[in-house]
Amino acid sequence: MTDIVLHQWEVSPFCGKVRRILDHKGLPYQVRNYNGLLALQVGKLSPAGKLPVLDIDGERIQDSRRIAAALEQRFPERPLVPASAAERAQMEILQDWADESLYWYEVYFRAQYDAAWEQLVGLLCEGRPFWEKPVLNTVARPQFRRSLKAQGIGRMDKAVVEARFSLLLQSLDTQLAGRQWLVGEQKTLADIAVASQLHEILRTSHLGAVIAGATQVSRWLQTV
Repeated sequence: MTDIVLHQWEVSPFCGKVRRILDHKGLPYQVRNYNGLLALQVGKLSPAGKLPVLDIDGERIQDSRRIAAALEQRFPERPLVPASAAERAQMEILQDWADESLYWYEVYFRAQYDAAWEQLVGLLCEGRPFWEKPVLNTVARPQFRRSLKAQGIGRMDKAVVEARFSLLLQSLDTQLAGRQWLVGEQKTLADIAVASQLHEILRTSHLGAVIAGATQVSRWLQTV
């Protein structure tokens, strides 16, 4: 039996992406969470200090895309990469959009809104000593906000960002009209990558009603 351990933050969309890939392929795995100040140990797993990291039969793989590629190669049953070159290209574009652009909306909706941030810190400190929560709150939020400013989105007003996000949802809703999946006739990494970001926005933000109003997106999210 393959021995798989996923090192994760439960609320990371990239860790959620790997969980969905493993579940889709029917692979049993264990998770190790790095809540609270356990996050300080992540640097020993990954030089970038980021999760997910996957241990599989003694091999350690970092980064959700590298993990996805490795799992697809090792376990080609129930593929998540289309056979068609044109569909593969579409999948890669959407996966990159989810990982590199949509992700920053998720970060914005957590770091810039007090209620969402409070919920996030609570989740990140589950099972940890009570005193770790104020420490994490003091250290992490300024880091997230600096990253948002470096990306540019952190310099924008909330109303502008929410309007842009709503437009993206409407566009995604239009693309999914009459379709079960984003690319081709089967679930692909595009579906998992985009859905993982949206699920984390739903988990902590006030925008649940906005996402629910995109009827095709809501239907699709339930299947992914």
